[in-house]
Amino acid sequence: MHGTHAESHQASHAGVRPRLRRPNPAVIAAAAALLAGIGVAGCQGHAAPAAASSAARSPSSSGAEQSSVAAPVPLEWSAARAPLPADADGVSGQFASLTDVSCPKAGSCVAVGYDKASGASGDVFQGLVETLSGGTWTPAAVPDVSSAKGVASLSAVSCPAPGNCVAVGFFSSATGVLTPVIETLSGGRWNPVKPPLPGDAVTSASATLTDVACPAAGTCVATGWYSSEAGDHDGYVDTLANGTWTAADGLLPADADPEQFSSTASTYLAAIACPAAGTCVASGQYRDVRGQTRAFIDTLAGDAWTATAAPLPGDAATTGQVAGLWAVGCPAPGTCVAAGHYLKRGGQPRFLTETLSASGAWTAAAPSLPADAAADQKWSEYANTTVGGLACESAGNCVASAGYVTKTNALVPLIETLSGGTWAAAKAPLPADAVSGSGQANGAYLELVTCPAAGSCVIVGSYPAADGSVEGLIETAVPRHG
Repeated sequence: MHGTHAESHQASHAGVRPRLRRPNPAVIAAAAALLAGIGVAGCQGHAAPAAASSAARSPSSSGAEQSSVAAPVPLEWSAARAPLPADADGVSGQFASLTDVSCPKAGSCVAVGYDKASGASGDVFQGLVETLSGGTWTPAAVPDVSSAKGVASLSAVSCPAPGNCVAVGFFSSATGVLTPVIETLSGGRWNPVKPPLPGDAVTSASATLTDVACPAAGTCVATGWYSSEAGDHDGYVDTLANGTWTAADGLLPADADPEQFSSTASTYLAAIACPAAGTCVASGQYRDVRGQTRAFIDTLAGDAWTATAAPLPGDAATTGQVAGLWAVGCPAPGTCVAAGHYLKRGGQPRFLTETLSASGAWTAAAPSLPADAAADQKWSEYANTTVGGLACESAGNCVASAGYVTKTNALVPLIETLSGGTWAAAKAPLPADAVSGSGQANGAYLELVTCPAAGSCVIVGSYPAADGSVEGLIETAVPRHG
């Protein structure tokens, strides 16, 4: 489908608007090649482990496990345009987006993404960081993550404590080859770390990092995909322990079919949540022996990963399936929710959630679309009908970001709240300068969500502005009174 990898990227000048947080990595490769050719450049909201929620992404109509936890605090949402660094503000044809956000405590957040900046030899795409402190968001460029002939982005961030963060992402060369990046924040400065790759990786071929979870300072796991010597496109994980990053290829379900690297490759790990050191759940998609794209879940216990094909709702297509999980949230070990999309019989995309029960089994549910949803959700054209982000105080109390296509052909962002096993949908507010219209280029997108405390949530994304630019979007929730 995160994300826009969810990597994924920025093709506004060519009329391409791939989602940027958790989409098929093929979209990234295609966008990178396209952008290189024309010379220009999707929960985990990663709250601190001790906070009330963890990240993932997605709405589902029902089926999440019931919880005895008190009902969530009603939320009132407001929208704001993300500020830009001095070298990006005012650049013609601006294309900016925020792809992830982490809040180690309420009022203290770091969001990441990308923007278009003015460089010495022309415009470049570069990593973007937004820091919330004292009620004000402050932007900063990350020049170590940049590309003058292709695309570049920070895809995800995790901050186990204020001032201590790890961000991951990628940049591309002029020929469209993607290179993964890791940036660490310490002492107020972002510093690059060279990401290791699995031993069978082709270092001259594309690889990216899509998500990262840090349950404690100095302990992190990042997910992504790489190209192997056998020519396969495969998922992998980078793990930080005792000051050193190490790489391993991702474990796939037993019915996985090795997938040759191509512009349509679909095997990769998209999202990860680690409620405690040595305890993680990652999600993504893979190709099975029948040629379908299936959603899967990797579980880490101790030093061992276990791969499981995600179950699907009863109305799921039995042939030609295209399913993926772009978000996963684990408020506590053994308590997790994952989200994304699947195709029902007839080929229409629908929201998908997966809930982990006490028995260790995953249960699938499909949320209903809003009443104004188009009968044809235009999956092949927009890839928009999916859950983008999810933050869960418990398995039964979640906030999710999503999107869908309306009967007027508009792409509409949704904020969904889960309480008592039922999802309630609300249209996301947009800044005053937002414009709407039909088609992918006019869509506003919500990516990741985090809720560091009851009644306090942040969602990030992007929206089209009246001046013709695409701008970063910040949605903030406070308790609703009355």
